[in-house]
Amino acid sequence: MTSVPVLADTITWDLHQLFDKGGFIMYPLLALSFIATIIFFVCLWTTRSGAVLPNRFVSEAELYLRKKDYAGTLALCKYNDSSISRTLQLVVMFLQRNPRASIDEVREVANAEGSRQVNILTRVISWLSDIGAISPMLGLLGTVIGMMKTFIELSNREVGAGLQSAEQGLQQLLAGGMSEALITTAGGLVLGIPCMLAYVFFRSRIQKRITDMEVAMTHLLSVISMQMDREQRLGVAALASPHVESLDDDDI
Repeated sequence: MTSVPVLADTITWDLHQLFDKGGFIMYPLLALSFIATIIFFVCLWTTRSGAVLPNRFVSEAELYLRKKDYAGTLALCKYNDSSISRTLQLVVMFLQRNPRASIDEVREVANAEGSRQVNILTRVISWLSDIGAISPMLGLLGTVIGMMKTFIELSNREVGAGLQSAEQGLQQLLAGGMSEALITTAGGLVLGIPCMLAYVFFRSRIQKRITDMEVAMTHLLSVISMQMDREQRLGVAALASPHVESLDDDDI
């Protein structure tokens, strides 16, 4: 009959009671959980398709580049604020300032800015991985602290009240210390596992976005390369065209 109320009390524990029984380590875990939630929604926003490679951006940018309309390309890039638009914007600005630049120099500019955009995308999701690694360590720290408190209390009671008194309170002391230790361990795992799962999800999502952006940027650079080759061929043809020099009477 006495076991029923104990079981009922155990079942009716809520999150607030578990939080209180976990000790002070639960406060850093709670703060990390709020931070992880914010980072999760930030990653959802920054890794969406419109933030990396908007729809129809490549086709619209290609039309401007084929006309060599750099002003229209810059306006399009500013309107579609995304990773690929920022990369193309820097490339077009480089072409405007260096009209005689080679395609290799243009590709170097595109690769440098593309790498910077990739670092911006991956830097945010790395925070999820950091939280996923730190939270189980905090839970383990709470486990160690709970065990230390248990043995310290056992030691003090044995010295102060004698061996018989320590044995009588042994079950209560072990239950309190072990509950704190296990609650903090569970709290660290409950926070760490979703963070690592979210990190894996966003990492694969970013890899797909990066691949699509590289393909699109390669296509746009090929359009720029064709325009540069066409201008070079026209210039060579103009220099190689025959022209007759007129001679003055004094030269005869």
